[in-house]
Amino acid sequence: MISAALLRLRLIARYAELRRSLERIVGSRDQASAALHETWLRLDVAKPASPVLNPDAYLLRMAARIATDDWRRNRELLGDDERDALLHVVDETADPQRIVAARRDVQTLEAAMDELPPRQRAILAAARVDGLLNAEIAERFQISVAMVKKELAAAMRHCRERLAHTEAVAHGDLVGRRKF
Repeated sequence: MISAALLRLRLIARYAELRRSLERIVGSRDQASAALHETWLRLDVAKPASPVLNPDAYLLRMAARIATDDWRRNRELLGDDERDALLHVVDETADPQRIVAARRDVQTLEAAMDELPPRQRAILAAARVDGLLNAEIAERFQISVAMVKKELAAAMRHCRERLAHTEAVAHGDLVGRRKF
């Protein structure tokens, strides 16, 4: 069994590679670095339940879980009323044509979401609005993680096709891939 001291040495030796891999998962270099630092600190406390066969995978998984926990702890949740209020806020400095285009984009997205089967719509909302992990969504809907991935991919593909000719796409105002 690999000791905490050996895992710490491995983390130090492979820090740059681990940070790059974690950065792709969490979407931020700073968050990846912070999670790896926290991993280093927790290595004395966290004892592996089974022998560590792949130290890099173990360290990356541990850091990803730390980053996920940190993200969940620090995110601010909005209620439905607050979310609706934010969607209807008018930016007085914005170009009126852009405001109209943005409203059309939102309407197009709402229409695309309405066209989805109920389960796909619920899975998409759970992933993109609530920020749930695929495993959590699978548990909620009593389906496999593979089915969650399939349903999520289909829902995203449908929305992407429907939004292909919107102003948001033309201006590159799209959110990147899911962080967790």
